[in-house]
Amino acid sequence: MAGMALNPAGFSMMGSLGPSAGQRISIDRAQQSVQSFVDRNGNSDLEIDELMEFDQNFYALIKERSTGIGAFELLVNKTTGAVGYEPGPDMMWNTKYGMMRGFGGMMGYGSMAASMLVTAEQATQIAESWLYRRGGDYSAGTPDAFYGYYTFHFLKAGRIDGMLSVNGTTVQVWFHSWHGNFIQSRELAG
Repeated sequence: MAGMALNPAGFSMMGSLGPSAGQRISIDRAQQSVQSFVDRNGNSDLEIDELMEFDQNFYALIKERSTGIGAFELLVNKTTGAVGYEPGPDMMWNTKYGMMRGFGGMMGYGSMAASMLVTAEQATQIAESWLYRRGGDYSAGTPDAFYGYYTFHFLKAGRIDGMLSVNGTTVQVWFHSWHGNFIQSRELAG
Protein backbone atom coordinates (compact mmCIF):
# COMPACT_ATOMS: atom_id res chain seq x y z
CA MET A 1 0.00 0.00 0.00
CA ALA A 2 2.92 2.36 0.63
CA GLY A 3 3.57 2.73 -3.07
CA MET A 4 -0.03 3.37 -4.15
CA ALA A 5 -0.19 6.80 -5.77
CA LEU A 6 -2.64 9.25 -4.29
CA ASN A 7 -2.21 11.71 -7.12
CA PRO A 8 0.39 12.73 -9.66
CA ALA A 9 1.99 15.13 -7.20
CA GLY A 10 3.98 12.39 -5.56
CA PHE A 11 2.24 11.81 -2.23
CA SER A 12 1.28 8.21 -1.48
CA MET A 13 -1.57 6.81 0.59
CA MET A 14 0.71 5.70 3.40
CA GLY A 15 3.80 7.75 2.54
CA SER A 16 5.20 10.67 4.46
CA LEU A 17 3.54 14.04 4.14
CA GLY A 18 6.62 15.72 5.51
CA PRO A 19 9.78 16.83 3.79
CA SER A 20 12.35 14.34 2.60
CA ALA A 21 16.09 14.88 2.90
CA GLY A 22 17.48 17.78 0.93
CA GLN A 23 17.22 21.53 0.56
CA ARG A 24 13.90 23.07 1.60
CA ILE A 25 11.98 25.22 -0.86
CA SER A 26 10.95 28.80 -0.09
CA ILE A 27 7.39 29.97 0.49
CA ASP A 28 7.65 31.78 -2.88
CA ARG A 29 8.43 28.50 -4.63
CA ALA A 30 5.60 26.78 -2.75
CA GLN A 31 3.21 29.51 -3.94
CA GLN A 32 4.35 28.99 -7.55
CA SER A 33 3.82 25.23 -7.22
CA VAL A 34 0.32 25.70 -5.82
CA GLN A 35 -0.60 28.24 -8.50
CA SER A 36 0.55 25.82 -11.22
CA PHE A 37 -1.55 23.06 -9.63
CA VAL A 38 -4.63 25.31 -9.51
CA ASP A 39 -4.07 26.50 -13.10
CA ARG A 40 -3.83 22.89 -14.35
CA ASN A 41 -7.18 22.24 -12.71
CA GLY A 42 -8.80 24.39 -15.40
CA ASN A 43 -11.35 26.05 -13.11
CA SER A 44 -10.90 29.83 -13.41
CA ASP A 45 -13.14 30.34 -10.35
CA LEU A 46 -10.45 28.96 -8.02
CA GLU A 47 -7.80 31.06 -6.28
CA ILE A 48 -5.24 30.64 -3.53
CA ASP A 49 -6.70 32.27 -0.43
CA GLU A 50 -3.94 31.51 2.04
CA LEU A 51 -0.56 29.81 2.11
CA MET A 52 0.89 28.62 5.41
CA GLU A 53 4.30 27.21 6.20
CA PHE A 54 4.71 24.55 8.86
CA ASP A 55 7.90 22.67 9.67
CA GLN A 56 6.58 19.51 7.93
CA ASN A 57 4.88 21.02 4.85
CA PHE A 58 3.23 24.02 3.26
CA TYR A 59 -0.57 24.22 3.39
CA ALA A 60 -2.74 26.08 0.86
CA LEU A 61 -6.41 26.97 1.17
CA ILE A 62 -8.06 27.20 -2.26
CA LYS A 63 -11.35 29.13 -2.48
CA GLU A 64 -14.00 29.75 -5.09
CA ARG A 65 -13.91 33.41 -6.12
CA SER A 66 -17.64 33.49 -6.86
CA THR A 67 -18.82 32.11 -3.50
CA GLY A 68 -15.94 32.67 -1.08
CA ILE A 69 -16.36 29.04 0.00
CA GLY A 70 -13.30 26.87 0.43
CA ALA A 71 -12.91 24.51 -2.50
CA PHE A 72 -10.12 22.30 -1.19
CA GLU A 73 -6.92 22.17 0.85
CA LEU A 74 -3.49 21.31 -0.53
CA LEU A 75 -0.13 20.29 0.90
CA VAL A 76 3.25 21.06 -0.64
CA ASN A 77 6.28 18.89 0.08
CA LYS A 78 8.97 21.20 1.49
CA THR A 79 11.79 19.51 -0.40
CA THR A 80 10.36 18.55 -3.79
CA GLY A 81 7.62 21.16 -4.21
CA ALA A 82 5.15 18.36 -5.06
CA VAL A 83 1.54 19.43 -4.48
CA GLY A 84 -1.25 17.09 -3.38
CA TYR A 85 -4.67 17.16 -1.78
CA GLU A 86 -4.59 17.26 2.01
CA PRO A 87 -5.68 13.95 3.57
CA GLY A 88 -8.56 13.70 5.99
CA PRO A 89 -11.51 16.10 5.80
CA ASP A 90 -10.53 17.54 2.41
CA MET A 91 -10.73 14.11 0.82
CA MET A 92 -13.39 12.40 2.91
CA TRP A 93 -15.83 15.17 3.93
CA ASN A 94 -15.59 17.57 0.99
CA THR A 95 -18.97 17.11 -0.71
CA LYS A 96 -18.05 19.00 -3.89
CA TYR A 97 -14.34 18.50 -4.55
CA GLY A 98 -13.44 15.50 -2.36
CA MET A 99 -12.73 11.88 -3.31
CA MET A 100 -16.38 10.89 -3.19
CA ARG A 101 -17.69 13.66 -5.46
CA GLY A 102 -15.86 16.24 -7.51
CA PHE A 103 -12.90 15.81 -9.82
CA GLY A 104 -14.51 12.53 -10.96
CA GLY A 105 -13.72 10.91 -7.62
CA MET A 106 -14.67 7.41 -6.52
CA MET A 107 -18.38 8.15 -6.85
CA GLY A 108 -18.06 10.23 -10.02
CA TYR A 109 -19.41 13.71 -10.40
CA GLY A 110 -22.43 14.18 -8.23
CA SER A 111 -24.51 16.69 -6.41
CA MET A 112 -23.15 18.38 -3.35
CA ALA A 113 -24.94 19.20 -0.15
CA ALA A 114 -26.61 22.58 -0.58
CA SER A 115 -25.95 23.54 3.02
CA MET A 116 -24.52 22.11 6.20
CA LEU A 117 -26.64 21.30 9.23
CA VAL A 118 -23.99 22.75 11.53
CA THR A 119 -23.57 26.53 11.50
CA ALA A 120 -20.18 28.24 11.73
CA GLU A 121 -21.03 29.30 15.30
CA GLN A 122 -21.92 25.72 16.29
CA ALA A 123 -18.74 24.41 14.65
CA THR A 124 -16.73 26.97 16.63
CA GLN A 125 -18.34 25.78 19.89
CA ILE A 126 -17.59 22.16 18.97
CA ALA A 127 -13.96 23.02 18.17
CA GLU A 128 -13.59 25.04 21.40
CA SER A 129 -15.00 22.13 23.42
CA TRP A 130 -12.65 19.65 21.72
CA LEU A 131 -9.66 21.91 22.41
CA TYR A 132 -10.72 22.48 26.04
CA ARG A 133 -10.80 18.72 26.68
CA ARG A 134 -7.19 18.50 25.49
CA GLY A 135 -6.01 21.06 28.03
CA GLY A 136 -4.06 24.22 27.56
CA ASP A 137 -5.15 27.71 26.69
CA TYR A 138 -6.46 27.20 23.15
CA SER A 139 -8.86 29.20 21.01
CA ALA A 140 -10.52 27.80 17.90
CA GLY A 141 -10.05 30.94 15.84
CA THR A 142 -12.27 31.75 12.85
CA PRO A 143 -13.63 28.87 10.76
CA ASP A 144 -13.03 28.53 7.03
CA ALA A 145 -16.13 26.97 5.46
CA PHE A 146 -15.73 24.22 2.88
CA TYR A 147 -18.37 22.05 1.23
CA GLY A 148 -19.29 19.69 4.07
CA TYR A 149 -16.99 20.88 6.84
CA TYR A 150 -15.17 23.75 8.56
CA THR A 151 -11.42 24.04 9.12
CA PHE A 152 -9.91 26.00 12.01
CA HIS A 153 -6.39 27.31 12.51
CA PHE A 154 -6.49 27.06 16.29
CA LEU A 155 -4.50 29.39 18.49
CA LYS A 156 -2.48 29.21 21.70
CA ALA A 157 -1.53 32.52 23.29
CA GLY A 158 -2.74 34.28 20.12
CA ARG A 159 -0.44 32.31 17.78
CA ILE A 160 -1.42 29.54 15.34
CA ASP A 161 -0.70 26.24 17.05
CA GLY A 162 -2.38 23.73 14.74
CA MET A 163 -5.41 22.87 12.66
CA LEU A 164 -8.60 20.87 13.05
CA SER A 165 -11.81 20.37 11.09
CA VAL A 166 -15.44 19.90 12.14
CA ASN A 167 -17.83 17.91 9.96
CA GLY A 168 -20.84 20.03 8.98
CA THR A 169 -23.29 17.16 9.46
CA THR A 170 -21.91 14.62 11.95
CA VAL A 171 -20.00 17.16 14.14
CA GLN A 172 -17.00 14.80 14.11
CA VAL A 173 -13.67 16.55 14.81
CA TRP A 174 -10.54 15.69 12.81
CA PHE A 175 -7.17 16.94 14.11
CA HIS A 176 -4.63 17.69 11.37
CA SER A 177 -1.64 15.88 12.89
CA TRP A 178 0.65 16.11 9.85
CA HIS A 179 1.66 19.79 9.80
CA GLY A 180 4.08 20.19 12.69
CA ASN A 181 4.90 23.61 14.09
CA PHE A 182 3.59 26.78 12.44
CA ILE A 183 6.22 29.07 10.85
CA GLN A 184 4.48 31.76 8.75
CA SER A 185 1.48 32.50 6.53
CA ARG A 186 0.46 34.64 3.56
CA GLU A 187 -3.01 35.94 2.77
CA LEU A 188 -3.30 35.97 -1.03
CA ALA A 189 -6.93 36.33 -2.18
CA GLY A 190 -8.63 39.56 -3.12
